[in-house]
Amino acid sequence: MESFKYILTYSYNNNKIETIKKMPVVRRSKTEQQEVLDDGAEKKPVQLKDLFNYGRWKRPFTLKHLLFALYLPFGLILLWPLRFIVNLMYFSSSLFLPKSVISKLKFLLYFTMGLNVSFKGLENVPEKTVTKDTARILVCNHLTDFDPYPVFLIIQDVHCLVAAHIEKVPIVGTVYKKVMNTIFVDATQKDKVKDDVRASLSKSSLPLLIYPEGGLTSGKTGMMMFQKFVFGLNLPIVPMAMKMSNPWPVEIDYLGSSWFKNFFWWMLIPYHNIELEFLPKVSIRPGEQDFEFASRVQTLIANHLGIEPTSYPYAQKKELAKQLFSKN
Repeated sequence: MESFKYILTYSYNNNKIETIKKMPVVRRSKTEQQEVLDDGAEKKPVQLKDLFNYGRWKRPFTLKHLLFALYLPFGLILLWPLRFIVNLMYFSSSLFLPKSVISKLKFLLYFTMGLNVSFKGLENVPEKTVTKDTARILVCNHLTDFDPYPVFLIIQDVHCLVAAHIEKVPIVGTVYKKVMNTIFVDATQKDKVKDDVRASLSKSSLPLLIYPEGGLTSGKTGMMMFQKFVFGLNLPIVPMAMKMSNPWPVEIDYLGSSWFKNFFWWMLIPYHNIELEFLPKVSIRPGEQDFEFASRVQTLIANHLGIEPTSYPYAQKKELAKQLFSKN
């Protein structure tokens, strides 16, 4: 018998959480659904609605909002244009300059992308020489549209698995294709995705960087279910755990926001505090199914971050966004 749950969402019109639709979900075990705290109280499982932000500005309004408002003229007139121009020059030059030169200029990303990054577990970064035991895939939780940039500061050359629509973004799509060894994929054509990934890895010694959730979350409470396809390639994987501490009164992403909007605010915010840790290599176990391996890696990353590995797929996020905006 199919089980259903009611999906709740935030209404901008009346500032209330409303029930909008019941949706089928994967039934989870009692162990997964309930965690007992030290004081004996039961911890409620994370709901789909808890995984995302629902507006650009944080609530409630505080002194930080006033201070950020005072900063805005400086950011809009000086910092944003300067970052954009330097970014444009950097990525445009990367289309024709040798990669050896570009690698020496990558320190510019700290300024152009406002990165304040701390790295851990660098001993787990895959070696350049490929053997049968070399990790060929890097997987990470997904927080922003710009998650790959901290990785590029450590590993210059990787294959990126990026949604096909990004290829159409002016300049960005070209840079991703020619400079970042990107494999553009349509997640709705899963068999073709597997073929494209296998073909690219067989012709290259570069690892594949992928975000198996398929979409962004806030990173505050839980992770979406990992899509399983790369976990069935029988290749060692290095899990990565990314955490952002955002002291600013604005969110980098919210449900329904666009890449261009997120880019505007990302460039406007003075800096972004990011912690990125490379965890020890893992491989699929004998007799383990690809979806079981995907769940194990998801749980490993989530536990490291202190958040919940949920069974909500990206498709339910899209349905939630659709229902949200149809209500408003």
